[in-house]
Amino acid sequence: MKGLRKTTGLPDVIDAFHEALGCHGQPERFSWSHSLVYQAACKTGFSILRLSPPQESFQTFSQFYNELKDNLLSQLADPINNPLSQIDQLSRDMELDPALLYYLTKPAGSYMRQYMRQKSMGSLTRMNREIALPL
Repeated sequence: MKGLRKTTGLPDVIDAFHEALGCHGQPERFSWSHSLVYQAACKTGFSILRLSPPQESFQTFSQFYNELKDNLLSQLADPINNPLSQIDQLSRDMELDPALLYYLTKPAGSYMRQYMRQKSMGSLTRMNREIALPL
């Protein structure tokens, strides 16, 4: 299952579980390899991860992690939800460098997405191109 990380950026369930077990203290400040690992750990419960025997907590964690992973992968399989497909199509339609649309890979409504969109709009203004970029 090491190929999962190569193709999706997601750790396999065993690596994700070990990472969740390694989170001591403040989970929101822990350096998670992927937000999906954090979400599965939250759904499992950090007290369960710390206090339950690993055989029991792994079963619960594994169920949540696999559900979240399958949901994410099914969303990405749909071209409407895949930001890279969206970027490819928009860059062709708008005749733009795809790098200007990279902000679309960030979560909608996030500070980073807004910041990167503003930077892209500034670049377009400097190129004398008035194009309304999608939110």
